[in-house]
Amino acid sequence: MLSTCSRSYKKIAVAALLAFFAFAPAAENLPDVASHCGTMHAVIKRQKNKGKMTAARKFTSNCEPEAYYDTVYTRKTKHFEIFYTLNGVHATTAAFVDSVAASMEKAWDHHVGKLGMKKPIGGSVSYHFQKNIDSGLYPVEIVDLYNVRNASVVGTDQCTAGCFGITHPTDYNDPQKTEILLDNDFYYVPINASSLTYDSVTVNDDICKYAVATAELKSVERSYVRDWGMGIRVTAFHELYHAVQLRYMSVDYWSFWFEASASGIEEVAAPDVDDYISHVGSVLRSPGLPLDNYPDDYGLGILYIYLYFHFDAMFDKKIWEGFAKDPNTNFQGQLSKVLRERNLSADSVFHDFSTKISFAGKRSLAVDSNLWINADQPKWPEALFKEAPTAAPDMEKFSFQYYTADDMDFSSFKGKASAVQYSNGKATVTPIINTSTLDKIRSQSLKYDSLVWVFSRFADSDYIPEVVKDSTLRAYPTPWRNGNLCFTPLPKGKKFIEIRNRRGDLVMRENYTHSTHCIDESTVKAKMVPGLYRFRAGAHGRSQDMMIIY
Repeated sequence: MLSTCSRSYKKIAVAALLAFFAFAPAAENLPDVASHCGTMHAVIKRQKNKGKMTAARKFTSNCEPEAYYDTVYTRKTKHFEIFYTLNGVHATTAAFVDSVAASMEKAWDHHVGKLGMKKPIGGSVSYHFQKNIDSGLYPVEIVDLYNVRNASVVGTDQCTAGCFGITHPTDYNDPQKTEILLDNDFYYVPINASSLTYDSVTVNDDICKYAVATAELKSVERSYVRDWGMGIRVTAFHELYHAVQLRYMSVDYWSFWFEASASGIEEVAAPDVDDYISHVGSVLRSPGLPLDNYPDDYGLGILYIYLYFHFDAMFDKKIWEGFAKDPNTNFQGQLSKVLRERNLSADSVFHDFSTKISFAGKRSLAVDSNLWINADQPKWPEALFKEAPTAAPDMEKFSFQYYTADDMDFSSFKGKASAVQYSNGKATVTPIINTSTLDKIRSQSLKYDSLVWVFSRFADSDYIPEVVKDSTLRAYPTPWRNGNLCFTPLPKGKKFIEIRNRRGDLVMRENYTHSTHCIDESTVKAKMVPGLYRFRAGAHGRSQDMMIIY
């Protein structure tokens, strides 16, 4: 939904929590400012104001928050107490409240009932309306988030492109106690606009101004002002999941998984809304970055979706229980533990995920739907495929990359790889088990239209195992028609490849450093006309024949 910044309210929830309790983040904990829409700025502001946490925010005319609403109503359900008003800047409607009540209960049934996770805990007094909360009920306040009490403490003054809701701490001494603040109509105050619209109310002869929410919260699919029921549903599932996560999570530690899993659970629990799709492009268009360093954690909800549907619904409970027991272990370590219990390799699972999400947009039609992670995959933006160098990439841990090339040198590659062969609009995936698999793919070069390489590395991965059936130096593909011209296995005792024409004239001498060396297509065509050539390693020894055709 919306841009990276527009969903920053979710990150603000924990940022506010971190600041509220004035803890110093650990190394992995808190994202940087530039990539997370000013969330760190909000944290810094709240840290500076931590001695004023209970002070009410003053509006333009120094009116107290109570001046902007009259009667406060409550709606009680089995697990929630919802506070709202029908007039003033925070006004909502009875139908909106009914929808909030129903959606919150569904979220509770899913998170606590189905998944068996801990119950969220609320405080005794609501944050904005300052009303007593019935014992055992979890509080939800429906408010205009920009004009909420002390917005700089909550973090809603950082909602530059709008906020849907925030899971907010209510007790300094108990970081597990929270409440949900939900926007009253899904309009927001466009903070970065050149000018804002203001209105006012008169209270005891005081004119109390306030900024009017005039911009609509939208996704690529819809306006949530119009489709407010859908907006309520995804926000309820998302924010209540944060309230559950904070029963496990130490506020000293930040993990990208806090937002990624809450984003993924929206699609699992409210699949018709498709809110997450707006963020998928940030992942698929930025291959090569470690997933825990992405600029948009919400897009990584697709990893939650993959794990939920391809393993079981309970996997994330195990991960959060792991965070509770060992907060110093990052998400990768937690996931590895969960998968080991199922006798699965995290490296292999992560590669399967990386391969499946490559079939996004139009490419999804090239494979059977069992190679998708979700039925929405044809609606995703397409992944970015880079033109490959001659050597496989040096992967960072917890990352994936996609390349297009006829062939590549794998001698220095660490991680998992697959070749995706496209022919007549259909794709075939071949996992690279060892160098013998590579030789087979190279021998099929004339049978497919194009080739995509999928690379991934989860943690301390290994090299592609080498299988040498024959130590005789060979060239491939042969005959050569296009793409890279490669030679393997090259002896360690020599330093270059020598290529001569039929008359014995030296055509080129190529230095090499690995057991496989490739020459790019442009160099081959520049140096060699079609015909028969001979090659060898070094200046002496027996030469081998190869044919160049183009």
